[in-house]
Amino acid sequence: MSHSDTDRPDADETAPSRALTVIETPQPAACVPARPLATFLVQLIDGPAGSLRPSRLRRSREASERYAAGARRLG
Repeated sequence: MSHSDTDRPDADETAPSRALTVIETPQPAACVPARPLATFLVQLIDGPAGSLRPSRLRRSREASERYAAGARRLG
């Protein structure tokens, strides 16, 4: 049975329609980089002051100096 064969009540012209309509056109999506650098930048920030971390080479040198100072105290 097709829809045209079914009995339908007469449509009332004053009744609100249930048809779907477009209310507003959606805005185009913002362009997002393929790989955001946020995680990389967060790794560079050190502490609540927001200062940048020293370089890896500087941190390694400072750690070596601390280990050497500790070894001198013990030995």
